[in-house]
Order: sequence, then C-alpha cells, then structure tokens
Amino acid sequence: YLDELIQLEGRGRANHSCYACGNLNAPYHCEDCFLVDLFCHLCIIKLPQTVPLHQVKQWQDGYFHSTTLKHLGLHIQLGDHTNQPCCNPKPAQEDDFVVINVHGIHEVVLDFCDCTNAPSHYRQLLCCCLFPATSTDLNTAATFAVLKHFYLLSFESKVSAYEFNHCLVHQSDNTGIQPIKVRLISYFSEHGTCY
Repeated sequence: YLDELIQLEGRGRANHSCYACGNLNAPYHCEDCFLVDLFCHLCIIKLPQTVPLHQVKQWQDGYFHSTTLKHLGLHIQLGDHTNQPCCNPKPAQEDDFVVINVHGIHEVVLDFCDCTNAPSHYRQLLCCCLFPATSTDLNTAATFAVLKHFYLLSFESKVSAYEFNHCLVHQSDNTGIQPIKVRLISYFSEHGTCY
C-alpha cells in the first residue's frame, strides 16, 4: 500500500507526456479526476470545460504545487452557447467570482451572456446548477451539490453551518496560507436548509 500511496504523491507511473496530445511538457495533474495522468497547459484548460471546478496541481521543483484553473486562464462562459464563444460576454464582478462546491471553494473567471435574448444573470447561474448568494451584485454562488450535501449532513449528523464552513475552507487550503474570500457561515445558515 505504502509504495502506491507514495507514487501517487509524485508523478508515479504516469507517462511524462500529455495524456491528451502527447506534448512532452506536461506538468499538470487533476486531483479530482480518476486519471493519474499528466496534461499540458492547453489540455488541462480544455479538460475541465465540462467540470470547471476541479482542483489542479502543477509539477514544479520536484513536487506538485497547488494552482487554480483561474490562474491557468480558464473562463467559464454561461448562457446557451453550445461549443461556440459568446459574441457579447459580460465578466462577473471584476473577474472575481467565487463558487462553493463539495470539493472546496473556487475562485473562477465567469462570464455571463449579455446577448439580447439572454436570460437574466441569476437565471444563467441557476441553469448551470449554481445557486446565487444574492439576486443582485452576483459574485458568489453555491453548487446544488454542496447545498444538498450540507442539507443531508445537517439532518443526519447535526453539522452546523460553522463546522461545514470550516470543512470547506480546509478542503480548499488545509495550510491556511491562502485566505478564502467568502464567509460561508451566513450563506449556509440562510440557504443550506432551503434545498
């Protein structure tokens, strides 16, 4: 067991070229995917188009460092633009949008569709299974999955919003080095039991 666990902490048996395109410069690994393979910069951004809240690590200086898809340049486009870029994207508040998920708290670059036929911004979030923290000045949302998770934990385990908040903060950064931008206690107290 120990040999396998130690290999998973490093590059292990993974081929050192990109799993998707074969590029020899492949320093990125997705923590939440089932694959243990490595990806290049372009492929790691394409990979999470369907799952943009995965946690990514970059191989550097002999070990994996945490990084974010936001830092790597991923933009999440809302609206009904199947495989096509929006011709009139509107960035969320200063490209500083926070999504609360079961895996942790993620800062993302999120663009709303601002086309003439586009639904309101809060509807675009809801269509992507994101529950907005407010109906105006949208800068924080929680996934339906995390709301359901908190709902079940609060009834089955009597977990408080405070404890759930700390769990998500530690899931995001267990070292406490990177400050988390959102206070979740009031969010889950107000929204968690409404799911």
